[in-house]
Amino acid sequence: MDTGIIIGFFKKFSFFRLVWTGIILRIFVWIADAVFDLGIQGIPNFNYYIFAIALGYTILWMFNKSYIEEDEDI
Repeated sequence: MDTGIIIGFFKKFSFFRLVWTGIILRIFVWIADAVFDLGIQGIPNFNYYIFAIALGYTILWMFNKSYIEEDEDI
């Protein structure tokens, strides 16, 4: 198995972006829940859903950034 792909993936991965995306999402959900009284905080496994959304955004950002970097080299 070629580990270069895995290492390249982790070099582009940003834990800082993952953490701050999760924090921003929780703040927006808290505000929406408080304003509209949606009861979102009561959903079982709420933290896992926020983590999954933040992780998805971070991975999409990562691939978008690598695509932009390849264009700049040309």
